[in-house]
Amino acid sequence: MNNLEIDSSITRRHFARSLALPAGALLLRSALPAWAEKKKQQAKPASPSGSDPSKTKCETKVLWDFDGCIEDRFMDRVTTHVYNGNVYVWVLLPGLKTHIVKVPLDGGKAQMFPLMPGHVTGDDPHRFYTIAADALGYIHVVGDMHSSAHVKHWVSKKPEDISEFVFTSDDGENKRPQGYNVTYPHLFRGPDGVLYHSIRCADPVWGVGISVLDVKTQTWTMLGADVPASDLKESKRENKKTKGKPLTAWEDNGEGGNFSYTQPHAHIAWDKNKRMHVVFGLLNENTPSAKGRHTGSDVLYAYSDDGGKTFHRGDGSQIQLPMRAEAGPHQADVVYSRHDGPLPWVGLNPTIHIDDKGRPVVGAEDHKTGWHHLVLEKGQWTELGKSTSSPTSHQTAKPNEEDEDDGSVRVDVSKLALPYKPHHPNPEYLHETGNLVYTVFPEKDRFHGDKPKHHRILLVLSKPVKATTAPIPK
Repeated sequence: MNNLEIDSSITRRHFARSLALPAGALLLRSALPAWAEKKKQQAKPASPSGSDPSKTKCETKVLWDFDGCIEDRFMDRVTTHVYNGNVYVWVLLPGLKTHIVKVPLDGGKAQMFPLMPGHVTGDDPHRFYTIAADALGYIHVVGDMHSSAHVKHWVSKKPEDISEFVFTSDDGENKRPQGYNVTYPHLFRGPDGVLYHSIRCADPVWGVGISVLDVKTQTWTMLGADVPASDLKESKRENKKTKGKPLTAWEDNGEGGNFSYTQPHAHIAWDKNKRMHVVFGLLNENTPSAKGRHTGSDVLYAYSDDGGKTFHRGDGSQIQLPMRAEAGPHQADVVYSRHDGPLPWVGLNPTIHIDDKGRPVVGAEDHKTGWHHLVLEKGQWTELGKSTSSPTSHQTAKPNEEDEDDGSVRVDVSKLALPYKPHHPNPEYLHETGNLVYTVFPEKDRFHGDKPKHHRILLVLSKPVKATTAPIPK
């Protein structure tokens, strides 16, 4: 494979024999469906990029190979979290039983436990999970939500120990990340291990709710501010209680008219000076109902130097909370706005990262012209250019029933020679180390009826190989 080191010898059978687990761990064989008991072939690379000489070569190793998940596309939502030499991942077993897996990066023995005995998730993919470790090493899990009354949150009883979790959501509002009528959770680990949680809220209005964890007390505080009751005047939400329901960002438009359906998402990044940079998408237009393809109108940006208590625009001016796309004192930096023409306009999940010069770079997806990347320098936003892999202006966006996103950040791996097609590469680990951790479904191109197979999952580590200069012959 063109000097690629590929180790995919960790088969399910070997995994089941060698797994040394504490009492109460999953007995893999008893959980596997009949088709998973058949002898499994070694995973074959699914991407031709591994032999492309124009790409950076990588050393690749399969850390974990498990055959026993549900076959449903729900598994497409699986994401990873890396902490202190281990990868944490969630999977669904037959019966929609949620399990948490801990896999050492050095290739050691993996562990798998149920999130909680008897816990079963709902059968629609909105109910995905996300995992992160706090500053003390406690493992937090949020998920199983689709317009849920409040955030569903679990935390491990012991640091870095997935054998037992506590469901905190019934222990009081400050014991869980906050928000009402919630969907699409995402956890972010900031400087010094400070944990943040972002989620789409629909009460009192559609918006973004961001919470921060006090690790010493294990309590959560909502960032932002209450939506002014005056902003709801003469709306269908006028009688909703707004006090005590702060939001970080919101807008009063929607698909179907004022205050109707929207799907805002936020992402957070930090620079080396611990400045917090936030990007989010809002719909600042009234549109017809979606009919299979949701849209935003604006991508917005703000930064904070005090952990989210106050936010500023790129030029340093302070923003009145909660933030909006609408012009005025609440308006954040409008980095990108919708194109002319029919829906859909702007993608729901903008991206943000800090470049090698310490500048925030925002990625905005335009459904007509592709991805646009804009950089903030000296208080001004400048476009860097469009991704060559984005749709061109000659392509039209096709309706997609799966357009409701899981909040995962896109990662550009186009310059890496990878033997597998990465699924949800971990952006934080890539930023910190330059290496990729990702999942692979090696049999996804095979079908069970009319649905792709997701029962087998690989956890893969790829490390770019640094180029060496050949000695000059004498």
